Amino acid sequence: MYSDKKINRNMFKQLAVLGLTLLLVSTACIKEDSNEFSEINTWIKDEMQTNYLWNERVPESVSGTIPPGAFFGSMLDPEDNTSFILSNSNIIPGETSGLTFTSGISPAFGQFSNTGGVFIIVEFVYPGSPADSAGFKRGDIILGIDGSGLTTANFLQLFYSERNSVRYSLGSYDPEAQTIFFADSNVTVEQGELDLNPVVYSDIIEQNNDKVGYILYASFNSGESAKYNDSLDVVLQEMKSQGISELIIDLRYNEGGDFDAARNFANAVVPASSAQDEDVFIRLKYNDILEQQILQEDGEDSERLFIKFEEDPENLNLERVYFLTTSSTSSTSELMISGLSPHLEVVKVGTRTAGEYFGTKIIFGSEATPPNSYIMVPVVLQYQNSNGTTVSGGIEPNLTAVENLLQPFPIGDTQDPILARALNSISNGSQSSSAKFISKPYIDLVDERSRKLGRIMFRSEKN
Repeated sequence: MYSDKKINRNMFKQLAVLGLTLLLVSTACIKEDSNEFSEINTWIKDEMQTNYLWNERVPESVSGTIPPGAFFGSMLDPEDNTSFILSNSNIIPGETSGLTFTSGISPAFGQFSNTGGVFIIVEFVYPGSPADSAGFKRGDIILGIDGSGLTTANFLQLFYSERNSVRYSLGSYDPEAQTIFFADSNVTVEQGELDLNPVVYSDIIEQNNDKVGYILYASFNSGESAKYNDSLDVVLQEMKSQGISELIIDLRYNEGGDFDAARNFANAVVPASSAQDEDVFIRLKYNDILEQQILQEDGEDSERLFIKFEEDPENLNLERVYFLTTSSTSSTSELMISGLSPHLEVVKVGTRTAGEYFGTKIIFGSEATPPNSYIMVPVVLQYQNSNGTTVSGGIEPNLTAVENLLQPFPIGDTQDPILARALNSISNGSQSSSAKFISKPYIDLVDERSRKLGRIMFRSEKN
């Protein structure tokens, strides 16, 4: 069952859904004495010896008879269900341009334990997207795509397949029977490469004598020329000018992204004294070869070893910040929560996070000598906060609250159970986690595609 264990690690050493369909790195039969893969496998070996966190597993010799996907997979650490390789570097152009091929729906995938039926729930819709224009809203249910029903074997492939348009078969939820049925309604929506601003929603909520800033932040993506960071800064500056005293950052659906976006956000949240003193935000740990190389090139204070806070005109000089979390809160989202925790009061509201504390890097074969069409995304680092703490096992909430996306409130609605729990804490000062547990009538299915992309913390440009 997808909620109880990760998708098979060995499968994902060779499979990756990155904007198209699941891609099978070829393991076709080859002639016994062929050396056709020698050049590519040598490139894989050299890059992995330099960059891979567990580089002691990289072999010294290269076999030209082993297909690159199998050769790459053979050296992965048992703990590594993150690294992957693709045979076509054009598969993920959006990962360096900031564009995403989509209709504008942010999906949650679920399955009923009693029937095994798989469905998609709309977490939110990006403003101005084709899905927004088509009338999709938070909580809408999708049971089929282009005439095919959803199963545990095909739901990622169908949803992320790149087509100019997609036909969604909609469903309705019966809360008394706790079942979903087809609504006899189909909606066709355009798809394409969209420029998605991660600041999906922001508001200033006034209650009692407090002005509470609220931001739904969908991904850590700086954007081309840092335009998404600039967009966030505009929102933060407005909140600062309005004199907010509390800030709630909604990371429920944020599965990570790049370091620069996280540091930009953190610089505005951390106390001004920590920013002025350039306190350590995050420590980065690499393999011995790479760490020694960094020390020789940059010295012990290298920003590749320590990410530090910087003074920021948008700094809110807060003493406390609230984060809304779920099991989808992953990677760079957890990095930000963990990195801020030693410097101010951090209150987590929701459910336990994913527990992802590794970062990956894109390595393009087009930059190799000789060039090749492959792309590798290996784990290159582990991150810790300034106290040396990782998020292994996930970050537990201070205040437990559970949402049911089958019966959701709109984003930013103060009746939303997780947002309401945070607001109640601000009003009443309670940090107790004694809330009544509300069970969901379905099981969450892991979106491995989004989670893998969220772990890409270094987004180098392809030549």
